[in-house]
Amino acid sequence: MHRIPACLGVFALALATTPSRGAERVSIRVSPTVALAPAQLTIRTTIEPSDENRVLSVSLLSDDYSTRSDVQLEGRNAARLSVLQVRDVPSGLYEVRAVLLGATGPLASTTQLVKIQPAPGGR
Repeated sequence: MHRIPACLGVFALALATTPSRGAERVSIRVSPTVALAPAQLTIRTTIEPSDENRVLSVSLLSDDYSTRSDVQLEGRNAARLSVLQVRDVPSGLYEVRAVLLGATGPLASTTQLVKIQPAPGGR
């Protein structure tokens, strides 16, 4: 009987992290989405080319840990793909957020949830 709530939890996490397909200005894909601590996460962010693009801000947030990386963009000439690796991520439920900024403020944003489980024998 304990498997049903666990399966429902994994299904809900999968739904929350499934990227939608469509004309998005920014999209994000984090792997792995479930891992053991300390984890290494790879965050791939794709942006649509635009002269308005100035900064791509990628953050990893939980109750006990956070980190952020900002990438300067050169408008339409910026690389479409940005890859960020974050090492030694402790256990917790994380929101990974990518925000595409223009000269006047945010242009688009997207998020993905990631679960880092405590290592066996760890805290």
